[in-house]
Amino acid sequence: MRFFQNWSVTSKFVAIYVSILLVSLSVTGFMLYRQAFQSAIAQAQTVMEQNLLQTKASVEEKVKLTENLSQIIAFDSRIQTFLDSDFINESFQLQDYRDNIMPIIDNIMRQNTNIHSIHVYMSNPTIPELYGGYDGFYAMNRITGDSMYQSILENAGKQSEWHSLHKEKLLLMKPGITAKADVLSYNRKIFSIRDYGISGLVEIEITQNELFKALKDSISGHLGSVFIVDGGNRIVSDNIADTIGQSIDSVGLAGILDNGRMNKIAVVQGTKSIVISIPVAGPDLRVVGVFPVSHVVEKVSHSIRTMLVILTAALLLLSLLVYYVTVKLLSRMKPLLKAMKQVREGSLDVSVPVVWNDEFSQMALSFNHMTGRIHDLVEKVYKSELLEKEAELKALESQINPHFLYNTLATISWVSRKAKAPEVARISDSLAKFYRLVLNKGSSETLIANELDMVKAYLAIQKFRFEDRFDAVFEVDEQVRDYVTVKNILQPLIENALVHGIEPKRFHGTIIIKAYLEDEQIVLRIIDDGVGMEVDRMRDVVEGKPVNSHGSGYAIANITKRLQAYYGASHKLELFSRPGIGTVITISFAARRRTDHV
Repeated sequence: MRFFQNWSVTSKFVAIYVSILLVSLSVTGFMLYRQAFQSAIAQAQTVMEQNLLQTKASVEEKVKLTENLSQIIAFDSRIQTFLDSDFINESFQLQDYRDNIMPIIDNIMRQNTNIHSIHVYMSNPTIPELYGGYDGFYAMNRITGDSMYQSILENAGKQSEWHSLHKEKLLLMKPGITAKADVLSYNRKIFSIRDYGISGLVEIEITQNELFKALKDSISGHLGSVFIVDGGNRIVSDNIADTIGQSIDSVGLAGILDNGRMNKIAVVQGTKSIVISIPVAGPDLRVVGVFPVSHVVEKVSHSIRTMLVILTAALLLLSLLVYYVTVKLLSRMKPLLKAMKQVREGSLDVSVPVVWNDEFSQMALSFNHMTGRIHDLVEKVYKSELLEKEAELKALESQINPHFLYNTLATISWVSRKAKAPEVARISDSLAKFYRLVLNKGSSETLIANELDMVKAYLAIQKFRFEDRFDAVFEVDEQVRDYVTVKNILQPLIENALVHGIEPKRFHGTIIIKAYLEDEQIVLRIIDDGVGMEVDRMRDVVEGKPVNSHGSGYAIANITKRLQAYYGASHKLELFSRPGIGTVITISFAARRRTDHV
């Protein structure tokens, strides 16, 4: 093999095709058949997988619709307010219950005929149950002891979950009626708008027949078996007779399927088959297809016999053509390869003679042009990018020089102490400390400890201005104080929280500043219980549009650009707000220590 590797390309091409001519037609036919066989299977795998992907998309569409409907119910302010209210004036509230609350569920059921049932379980024991045929409001104690609901009810971090195939839940029991429909259900918590506790649980059932309706219309079902399997390797679709609820062992797939996406050849119940498994987003389901290989390759044998005749004549002619074409082409490539080797060794003043006007000549012209400009372009682009990044970072930082103000504040502090005005001295000291940390010796980054100290100095000034109408709470993991951050990213956000959250509130408020380390990421979070904002205003703030005459929407966009410039894609800024509740801004970026002093 090593000897063969040292041959020229011409010798290799000629030797290969002469060897092909000397090989028996039977061996050639076998190889050709094998290649055609594999190609047919590969094509069938691709086609079958595309068909299953269409089935998966249809199932996921209904899964997403179910999840969206549960979200509409769980976040409906009327339902949230109703579940948080004590049922005192029974006659008036019961009428409102029937006329305004119950129709919400009824309308959703009428508009979405594929939904089998909707149940809303209520934590509030003062509210009576009210229900119809397949929907209604029920007491939470109906499901408290049910093991199917323990996972979501006992896990505070879990907001929703899917349940695999089970019989429909008949909460309105009548004599002679038993659960018949096989359903999959989706549960979502309803959170209290008063204390963020669990005020209820919405449950939506959808029959497996409706959810997996696309299986019956799938073209691939005529070429093999297509079914749905859940996370417990149980078949949950009924399109194949007598298999629903059975383990995949019953169809010969024991030990073949894995948890991820799969498309491979395996022996199923003694038959070589294409086995495809595609996970479905949402519930722990997979679309599985089993297609016997024999249906795919039955026409390949006939085609091979015809091709062998053509192959025999073609090989003879091809050997001669290969030798001639290879010699001619490689003679044109050698000068270019030699020049490329020189460039690789560092020489850029290389050129290739151009004789003809074909593709090889165009390659030579391009090569000559490239070597003439590559050094200048690399240097120019590199310097340009550095200058552009540096200019952008400088432009995004403060454009004033606070040295004069800092020195003046020190003078004011000295005069106030001499005049025995402690409040003026305290404010001027805090402001002087704030601007000293802003200066940061001209550096664009600082320790998180310095950033937090600067925020404390700023809040000390604002507490005097706001006449102690707010409290500032710091929840800081001490280990993050030695990490590095971009300078002055917290103060503008806290200023927004005060001016647009706490001040319009007109009574006492609280700002919480959190800093901690999570998964090699620094997380900085500012929480206020101010007036909050609507979705449209939140979008304007994130996009940097001014939300009032003071242009207060620029702070978040400015900070986002600075984080992008420093950390690239390894940062995140999230904004969440709700009117009347408050606002949460979370910044996260890659944790990095700095060995020298910041």
